[in-house]
Amino acid sequence: MDGVPGEVVRGLWVGLIPLAVCAMALWVMRFPRIGACLALIFGTITGTVAALAAVQGGDGAALVGISSTGPVVSLGGAVLGIAGAITVLTAKTRTANSSPGGSP
Repeated sequence: MDGVPGEVVRGLWVGLIPLAVCAMALWVMRFPRIGACLALIFGTITGTVAALAAVQGGDGAALVGISSTGPVVSLGGAVLGIAGAITVLTAKTRTANSSPGGSP
């Protein structure tokens, strides 16, 4: 069972790409709240893994080292994605005031 968590993470990591694409596609197709929920899930998963990789990357005694640049950039993107998703989810929706006959 050595290395099983690493294998699971690597297998699931590939599935995050379609999740990010679906979040953007839903936003483009005018379903911003559903897309924001997916982006929140995406950012949370990506940010957690990136933070763990950044912390483990500094371990000089490890057999395989991780460059800290990739996880730090991924963590920054995850934070921005989460901030954008929270902004979309907490923003009030605009409604158009329509008056019969138009405005004078």
